[in-house]
Amino acid sequence: MTLLLVMALAFMAIFGLYLATLVARRTDSAARFADGGANLPGWALAFAAGLLAAAGAGLADPLQLTARFGLQASHTGMGVLLAALTAILLHKRLWLAARITGLATPGEILSRYYQSTALRVALLTLSALFTLPFAANLLSQAAEVVANATGGTIGRAPAVWVMAFFIALPAIIGGWRATVLITAVNALVIAVTFLAVVLTALALPGFPTLPIPVDAGVLADQIPGVIQFSAGIGKSLPQGGIFTAVAIGSTALAMTGVVLSPGYLYLGMTARAGRSAGFGAVWLTAGLGGAALLIGLPILAARYLGGVTPLAAQLATIEPFAGLGLLLLLIGTAQVAAGFFTASGAILITDDLILPFILPGLTPSAQRLTLRITLAAAFALVAALAAFGPLSAMIFAGLALPLAVQLFPALLGLCFVRWISRGAILTGLIFGGLMVIFTEAFGLILFEGLFLDLPWGRWPLTVHSALWGLVLNVAAVLVVSIFSKGGVERAHRDRLHDEFAARWPVDFGGPAARGAKWSLTLIWAFFALGPGAILGNTFFSQPIFTEGTARLGLPSLWAWQLFFWLIGVPLVWWLTYGARLGTTSDEGLRKLDLGAAHPDRAPDWIEAGLTRLTGR
Repeated sequence: MTLLLVMALAFMAIFGLYLATLVARRTDSAARFADGGANLPGWALAFAAGLLAAAGAGLADPLQLTARFGLQASHTGMGVLLAALTAILLHKRLWLAARITGLATPGEILSRYYQSTALRVALLTLSALFTLPFAANLLSQAAEVVANATGGTIGRAPAVWVMAFFIALPAIIGGWRATVLITAVNALVIAVTFLAVVLTALALPGFPTLPIPVDAGVLADQIPGVIQFSAGIGKSLPQGGIFTAVAIGSTALAMTGVVLSPGYLYLGMTARAGRSAGFGAVWLTAGLGGAALLIGLPILAARYLGGVTPLAAQLATIEPFAGLGLLLLLIGTAQVAAGFFTASGAILITDDLILPFILPGLTPSAQRLTLRITLAAAFALVAALAAFGPLSAMIFAGLALPLAVQLFPALLGLCFVRWISRGAILTGLIFGGLMVIFTEAFGLILFEGLFLDLPWGRWPLTVHSALWGLVLNVAAVLVVSIFSKGGVERAHRDRLHDEFAARWPVDFGGPAARGAKWSLTLIWAFFALGPGAILGNTFFSQPIFTEGTARLGLPSLWAWQLFFWLIGVPLVWWLTYGARLGTTSDEGLRKLDLGAAHPDRAPDWIEAGLTRLTGR
């Protein structure tokens, strides 16, 4: 198995280098190196976005949680439909804003739209969070699988450095276009491999004919209540498992943090016009991604006794390449996602900070060299953190997704809601971000280490930190916006929204159609992800309209999940194409000047830092 695994990983590395070399030969400017000419192929966008939305945080953790908590944990996979809805709601307007204003990155667009340098700093901080600890945690997970699968022949730290080297080279050679193409091709390979592994696993005894062997006291095929008044992980654990209906919905909300991350937004902004965003959201993210997490994950988790390596060995007794396929699924998914987030973050930090403020006036060739140096430095830092500080990487990585969710009001204001003001967004980000920090491990460890013990732990009341932060964020945005709707700032924002309304209106239909779209979406969310999901515990096994017990042959909760997944995919399709949100076109685009992309001089805090560094 060790030899096969090394050969497979080597083949992936060689293929990535080959593809990056082809791209580099056709890249003739620094701009094309940084954004692929803002003309990425539609198929690459669809497959890369689908993989990242469904498994951008890796497959190892969802698999382990499903093995420990059963169907209540796999139910969070319904969040890929929520992620698909979020992506399709924002993609078109953000893509149009980039083309209309000529601004290249999410940080530039948001900072110029809201006229706020602080918002640019917030986006840079979030980019750094995804670039370093989030990517390092993914790389550490992949290296752990390699070390266990090879019985220690390849150590975890050497595996980290080797994998980091071979995912860094394609990005350094081919830039953004090579990164996205490699992500897309690997997404297709991972999808086929996942299907083959799951079909092979069905030959082993286990779910759905047998229940998932979960931890003692955990309900394997039921949701343990709508909400439980638990102080949170680290203080107390709710009876029956941690994934109550509210925990499922709020964890699904956290999954949208991947599609709200700066790197994912940049991916959508740099794609060519067409229908690929809609296709990817409906059929790859909601359809294929939902099937993988809701059908494939429980089947694999039920046979996950003792860890990944024993399961791979079992699969290898049926088909040798099936065991290898399981290992490649976990390693490849984490490795590809780590490469994507590291490369995207390094490019965004270079474009938003280094080139305009620290090294302005560079020639195109010097800019490309700067990008390559930044990419190399970013991958080296990620490898060092993954190799020598995996626990720190995991703690900081826990902040990335819930903090990215806090960008939703700002992006919603840019795309649709013109009365959301700069002050409201900044206030909401501050309060929402603080709430996230103090309901995640990082904030709890920091505060309790310096001051005193808090009465709550991680995710109090079984509510994920993403929802805690977003509730406070939205409340602050609404309150502050009431007192700051008008003025010159509002007139500045209206220019972009007037352009949207005049040339690219969203067609939600008449009052009846509009009401049907949103009401059906909310009803679906209530029963699929919200408190209504608790009905799935017994709905199909003990129907309320009969006195007997139905013999369905599979758990009622699993049937409930599949039923609402099958309803959710057409719902995403209806909203995507019915409202014309899934198609972009560059015909009739007019340029709109939102002001200079950056001020004439660097902000004072950057100038002061450079002065101290250089001693001038």
